[in-house]
Amino acid sequence: MRGILIDFYHLSLLDDGMRGIVLGCVLWSIVALPSSAWAVTPSPALTDREIAERLTRLETRLDEGLTGLRAEMAQLRAETAQLRADMREQNRQLREDMNIRFEEHSRLILGILAAFAALFVINVSLVVWDRRTAARPFEEKVAGIAEELAQSRSRWDVLLEAVRAVGQQNQAVAAVLRRFNLL
Repeated sequence: MRGILIDFYHLSLLDDGMRGIVLGCVLWSIVALPSSAWAVTPSPALTDREIAERLTRLETRLDEGLTGLRAEMAQLRAETAQLRADMREQNRQLREDMNIRFEEHSRLILGILAAFAALFVINVSLVVWDRRTAARPFEEKVAGIAEELAQSRSRWDVLLEAVRAVGQQNQAVAAVLRRFNLL
């Protein structure tokens, strides 16, 4: 009794539309559910012989169905085995094709790398050759200038020795030579 009062208390907290829905559901469950349970009609009594015949027919149908299912399962197993064999063959062919493609790609990559290596070696060789050929005229020119300078230096050395010799005899010349740190 107390539970029903609590439920009605909670029901009073709902708004009017919701209260109508809840009351409708409660009334339907009170009226409709028990009447559907009374709607069951008893089946006529069967004799043992009828029950046995029905069970025999049911067993026969079940055996026929199981036999058919077993045949279908055997056929499905055979088809599955054939599909697996076909898939293995396709997989093997696909792998062979992939291996051929990988070999072709690896050869192509090796060819490209060899071409780049050849271009690099040719480029470096041309740079070295160019530097040597460009440096030869410069080296020859520098060698000529060095030789002229060596000859000029020897002339200057002789001239300087002559001026020093004059400076030892002439005090004015010696003073000028000392001033320029030549004596």
